[in-house]
Amino acid sequence: MTPLEASKAMYAEVSKGNWAAVADYMADNFVIHEPASLPYGGEWRGRDALQRLYAHVMGYWEDPVVKWQELVGGETYAVALLHFTVTAKSSGKRFETHIAEVTEFDDAGKMASMRIHYFDTAHMVEQLKA
Repeated sequence: MTPLEASKAMYAEVSKGNWAAVADYMADNFVIHEPASLPYGGEWRGRDALQRLYAHVMGYWEDPVVKWQELVGGETYAVALLHFTVTAKSSGKRFETHIAEVTEFDDAGKMASMRIHYFDTAHMVEQLKA
């Protein structure tokens, strides 16, 4: 399975909330890198990292609307380009941002790492202020 095919399948399982299937795409030492400036920033490790991160992120935001713009892949990487509209729970402010999720695959075809790139993290943090 190519990185593009694996990413499409993994994101389909995320949309269904099938976290056991999501974990099957991850390497045992999978790590997600979130920007340190966000309240959920840092490294999230393990095959269940995406599930734990998602639950934590949704502690800050509600009513998410994710619009897929593109999913592209090569031999080692896949990149998801997203448009994200969400409401900050602490302030009630609704806003939009663009996200690029860059996933690296290991030699076994498993997801080794994911780096989340937001258009403007300072703007996101500002929206959280009540």
